[in-house]
Amino acid sequence: MKGFMILGLAILLTGIVSSNVYAHDLWVTADNYNPKVNEEITISLEWGHLFPGSESIEVDRIERMYLISPDGKEVPLEIKAEGEKELVAPVKMKLEKSGTYLVVVEKKSYFATLTTGGYKKQSKKGLEGIIWSYWVESCPAKAIINVSAASGNSFQKENNQRYQLIPLDNPVNLKEGDYLCVKVTLDGKPYSNIVYATYAGFSSENDTFAYTTRTNKDGIAKIRILKPGIWLVKAHDEIPYSDSKEADNYYFTSTLTFEIK
Repeated sequence: MKGFMILGLAILLTGIVSSNVYAHDLWVTADNYNPKVNEEITISLEWGHLFPGSESIEVDRIERMYLISPDGKEVPLEIKAEGEKELVAPVKMKLEKSGTYLVVVEKKSYFATLTTGGYKKQSKKGLEGIIWSYWVESCPAKAIINVSAASGNSFQKENNQRYQLIPLDNPVNLKEGDYLCVKVTLDGKPYSNIVYATYAGFSSENDTFAYTTRTNKDGIAKIRILKPGIWLVKAHDEIPYSDSKEADNYYFTSTLTFEIK
């Protein structure tokens, strides 16, 4: 009996830990969030739990990557693979017009199931010993880039994905002690959600954040800017999946990065 209890506890702990391990977060980073016109910048993807410093994501996991220009136009970005793992390579670019740009990356949706026999990239169907199963929804990862003088409201533009984090303020206008407002939506409606934020250098531990808050009835959360630097904001939630025979929950995560001077 004692051995059974220990085994059961081990499986439970494996489920809790492994759900975090396999359900990585995706975010976009830039080596310069405030370049001058025609100054080269590098856009990179990170896929993991440590900000900054996680490695890139496999090319076959990405649906598309694009810029939204200050006048609201979408500009596709080429996705190339590098290395044996075929991870998304950094993208170098020069932006020819001043204003505010939004970089958006959309990954592919997929099933993720953990069983006592290991991790499977499929639904529950036909599997035994299931510990947990998710439908990991495609949610946008965004970065705000201000070229020379900030202008336009492209950074507020929504896309057609179910769940997303939408910045309402341009961080170029903020300083330490100010608040950044963000909005979380699900299916186009304001969503009650916890929002996490941190800045580069705050911690070297995985999944560790400097600030946590919750959205109000309008889906809006206020994040206090604790320090200058590169920031990551993350909205995450799980809700029951539409068909319990396929998965337990939908898994939603949307992220945003920017710089505070």
